[in-house]
Amino acid sequence: MDTVTVPPFDELEDRILPWSQVKIICGLSRTTVWRMSKTGDFPACVQVSQNRVGWWQSELLAWKRARTPRRLPEPRVVLAALKPLEPTQVRQTVEEQLDTSASVVATGQDPTAKTRRKRKPVVPENQTTFDFGG
Repeated sequence: MDTVTVPPFDELEDRILPWSQVKIICGLSRTTVWRMSKTGDFPACVQVSQNRVGWWQSELLAWKRARTPRRLPEPRVVLAALKPLEPTQVRQTVEEQLDTSASVVATGQDPTAKTRRKRKPVVPENQTTFDFGG
């Protein structure tokens, strides 16, 4: 039997990809791709037929290789600014937290939460109100 050798991926014939495959490669929404292509930050699409567009696979892969994702900066913790608490301060802080949690359990409401007041509806002078209750 003859063996078939498959050329490396880069040497394969370039293909036009539909949006379903483009979104997997780029990981962006269609709107973001549209905005980026208007500014020239994304490869342009190719008109395949009257109602269909696609993207060259080679251009997408080159765009992906050239793109360097930005990483969020690591949060810095400044330990020098933290002052150690005195034992009495630690005790007071713990007692305050216990008091707050005990009142939440007893009343079922958080004392730090703001309560909303019900507004009475504004009734015009020429309209009769039907107040059933206090």
